[in-house]
Amino acid sequence: MRHQSAYYPEHQFHVLINFKDDERSVAVLPDETGKFLVVDQGKVLGELGFDKHLNCVSCECALDETILKQLNSEIRNHYS
Repeated sequence: MRHQSAYYPEHQFHVLINFKDDERSVAVLPDETGKFLVVDQGKVLGELGFDKHLNCVSCECALDETILKQLNSEIRNHYS
């Protein structure tokens, strides 16, 4: 059984993502270990894991490559 991460809604931020049909804001909730939960309109899109240098090291989602690139870039920019 996978360990459940504790995400911090009070530290969430929003990023504008270009989906195929439209552009909309998604919520990104961090935890204390470098993982980020990505939520779109109440639906969990996935979880991304980053190392201390802000390199994406894990991805548990079914998003296409262009959306993942956008999320990686926006998360890195947020913490730069």
